[in-house]
Amino acid sequence: MDQSLLPNIYDFISKTYPFSQLSPLEMDAVATAVKISYHQPGDILDDADLAGAGLYLVRTGACEELTKPDGKLRARMGVGDTFGYTQIDKQGRSDYKVRFLENSLIYFINRNVLKLIFEKNKAVGSYFSSNDRVRLHSSQAAATARREASGAGRTVFEAATRHIPLMQEDDTIQEVAAALRDTHSEMAVIARGDQPEGVITKTDISNRAVACGLPATAKASEIMSRGVISIEGSEPVERALELMVMNNIECLPVTDHGRFTGVITPTRMLRDSRLESVYLLRDVTNVDSIKALPLLSHRVKGIFTGMLAAGMPPHDVQRMMSRIADVFYEKIISLNIKQAGTPPCRFAWFAAGSLARCEVQFLSDQDNGIILEKDPGKEGMEYFARLSDAVCHDLDSCGYPLCDGNYMASNPKWRVTLEQWERNYSSWIADTTQNAILNSMVFLDIRHLHGDAELTSALKRHLSEEVNANSRFLATLCTISTTVAPPLGTFRQFVLTKDGKNEPYFNIKKQAVNLIVELARLYGLAARSQETDTYARLKAARAAGVLRDEDYRDLAEAYTFINSVRFTHQLNSIKSGAKLTNNLPPSELSQFERNHLRDAFRIISRQQQAANVKFASGRGIL
Repeated sequence: MDQSLLPNIYDFISKTYPFSQLSPLEMDAVATAVKISYHQPGDILDDADLAGAGLYLVRTGACEELTKPDGKLRARMGVGDTFGYTQIDKQGRSDYKVRFLENSLIYFINRNVLKLIFEKNKAVGSYFSSNDRVRLHSSQAAATARREASGAGRTVFEAATRHIPLMQEDDTIQEVAAALRDTHSEMAVIARGDQPEGVITKTDISNRAVACGLPATAKASEIMSRGVISIEGSEPVERALELMVMNNIECLPVTDHGRFTGVITPTRMLRDSRLESVYLLRDVTNVDSIKALPLLSHRVKGIFTGMLAAGMPPHDVQRMMSRIADVFYEKIISLNIKQAGTPPCRFAWFAAGSLARCEVQFLSDQDNGIILEKDPGKEGMEYFARLSDAVCHDLDSCGYPLCDGNYMASNPKWRVTLEQWERNYSSWIADTTQNAILNSMVFLDIRHLHGDAELTSALKRHLSEEVNANSRFLATLCTISTTVAPPLGTFRQFVLTKDGKNEPYFNIKKQAVNLIVELARLYGLAARSQETDTYARLKAARAAGVLRDEDYRDLAEAYTFINSVRFTHQLNSIKSGAKLTNNLPPSELSQFERNHLRDAFRIISRQQQAANVKFASGRGIL
């Protein structure tokens, strides 16, 4: 190699991820080992060039990977992209070939140098793993470090205080009061052995002992609050936040396998960016006027951006956003019922779509329905029509937009008796045409929100029974779920779609997120699971033997990374004041994002092919 080129090579690779993570010594070793080659449009690199060879880095030009022997597009690459590293342990034949599309200058690093670098730098080695999932998993290291630096992602044990007196049921009230004084605590945990049984606060001593004339020698068990809610120290902090809000309590005893170890309070979580969500949920819970709710809803955007900025895992963000949506739903329905009067019959209000899956984000709209215990008559139907119209309108005013497809309880089609809902499901599942299933897919994900939970459970059981009695339904659902292909041709400012068209952007929801959601739904239904959360469905399918462990981990990693990219770009849009959208122009993607999105897209494509093989016969797989 002409030594005069070395500074240019060093400069280029030092700015290209993950080489930019190398130490100066490692960077020198890579730069001096680079071999340069030039290629014209139509040139091919195949078996001998790829299998057991090394890594190619595109300096200028463009090329594409094609699978063998069918020649299908695997990925399209431009400046800064790499290829060949997945083949370094192959012998003789490679899994794909590379065809050049433009005049291209390529840097090549041989296998031996790569192996040495991989051994010295584990992060770079993981990035260039031959396994898509391992590469995606390594991409989360930076986000994890950011979460730890911000204080997010902590466990309850890490945020808990241990300076709380642990007293026994037979201890006297006087002994408890002395312990509170000596430890400067507001509360004592009362235990049987080391198992929490209740709590006593300073207020309890005043109101339940002194004011009632109990002697100081009375037992603690006489005034303690029983039915104590506790939390395991290994749980994430956000779970403690949820329990505090759901149960209107300010303090949670913390346990280690049931043994008391301390308590957690909001003040102990002040450095956690999610604390604002606790106060919002508390404020919504305490509101007694619908008019006050839109003002509170404006705080949701700040909570969303705060969680993203703190580097919270995408699933945790979605769960917290879903919990906030749940509380708005519950409060709005309750206040409207208070105004409308007692319902004429038992009913259940359920969520569908993203809220049913606990996957709400800032672009989520309404999907919901009502299950009636029985036909309430004309006046009763008018009651539920007024109620659902008011609730859906109020939700819209609180930032949960009306559904464009009108899949809402305000639509009389989705406000019917349990018997009618069951007939609907039976009809949709028996008619295995694609149009029939497309019309029902939104209601394949439902979760109870308000009213009689047994009605929702009964409908979910009916759905599961009907699906598993008609395996042709799963075959058709699989066909629908795999119709849209991931955009493997993401390249420069264009996206090469399945039909060969170039588009200025790809829709990360429709062309990536939804593809995994639909695969998880398919496998969850096949496993007869009642879960709706995408990760939970994949886990249930793995537990039932419907999905291999390797496939579960591939899909989970791909789903996490795709959502992290989605949320990164939503956060950037919010910061810049741009309109939030799911459309991502490839030109706005970093090299890091583009490389790993290809990994995620390849996983989806591979899993779609596997699902088609498993379900195509229409015979079911259990």
